[in-house]
Amino acid sequence: MTTTTTAPAHLHWEAKDGLLLEVEDLHVEFRTRDGIAKAINGVSFDLRQGETLAILGESGSGKSVTAQAIMGILDTPPGYVTGGKVKYCGTDLLQVPEKVRQTVRGAEISMIFQDALSSLNPVFPVGWQIAEMFRIHRKMNKSDALAQAVRLMQRVKIPAAKERVSAYPHQFSGGMRQRIMIAMAIALDPAVLIADEPTTALDVTVQAQIMGLLKELQEESNMGLILITHDLGVVADVADNIAVMYCGRMVETANVHEIYGHPCHPYTIGLLDSIPRLDMKGTVLRAIGGLPPNLLAVPPGCAFNPRCKFAKDQCRVGDAPPLIEAAPGRHSACYFAEELLSR
Repeated sequence: MTTTTTAPAHLHWEAKDGLLLEVEDLHVEFRTRDGIAKAINGVSFDLRQGETLAILGESGSGKSVTAQAIMGILDTPPGYVTGGKVKYCGTDLLQVPEKVRQTVRGAEISMIFQDALSSLNPVFPVGWQIAEMFRIHRKMNKSDALAQAVRLMQRVKIPAAKERVSAYPHQFSGGMRQRIMIAMAIALDPAVLIADEPTTALDVTVQAQIMGLLKELQEESNMGLILITHDLGVVADVADNIAVMYCGRMVETANVHEIYGHPCHPYTIGLLDSIPRLDMKGTVLRAIGGLPPNLLAVPPGCAFNPRCKFAKDQCRVGDAPPLIEAAPGRHSACYFAEELLSR
């Protein structure tokens, strides 16, 4: 997209009535040799101070691409934002100079990336990597920045932080590396934190610790938190609102209690049915059949129709069904949402 160059290099960021982030009709495509893959098709959502929004979906649904578009870190080429708005405190970040985006990235909106081991630089001590945030953004000297790194390692509950600030990433466990990534992400006290699969490859106990830590940090600073995951069980206790994505679209949005209690989109129902439960002992775990569609050859109608047990002829033709209000506070992109709610 084209950007203007009239915005000042520094703006005063202040949430309006608690509203931090507004994503409106966002579109992202990848231009490849085989054709154009439309990865994001009209995604919209809001995030307020102190709120936790969980974005759920299988791999390839567009969750991480949405986060990268918000952060302004899409690889271009091949990825391009082709439409929509990403408003932070009322300012559309897609229409400001890159210098302004740089002041927002990390300081105002920060991100925890997947796979801490590959995201951390193996040849530098973890303290040096955390301190870099202060050296670059706060212009601190090396000793003061390192002291801040120790403080942050203590804040995310890494034992013996003063002794381990000079250790390298490979000298930490997976859970401790994830805590280091969190320390880097919160270093500049961002108002919005995006956590992309923050518990990938961690055991269940460590997952719970990481999720508890994120919730604790959020409550300390009243930041808005976006959790990106494919695991509904991970976010059940921490999310306020849920947005379910499939094939680059939001297919259902509601608060966490409504989503888990009465889902009104077949895809959400399939995701919930695939979660192991104590009352299912001895039964076969139900799974969603088939595979997500190829973005270069998305089927007509609802993209989920080849895998949907509720699909009828109208689901297989025309455009994808729009995301509409199925009940107060409930939105679903399914022609049979009201029937599913009444099941």
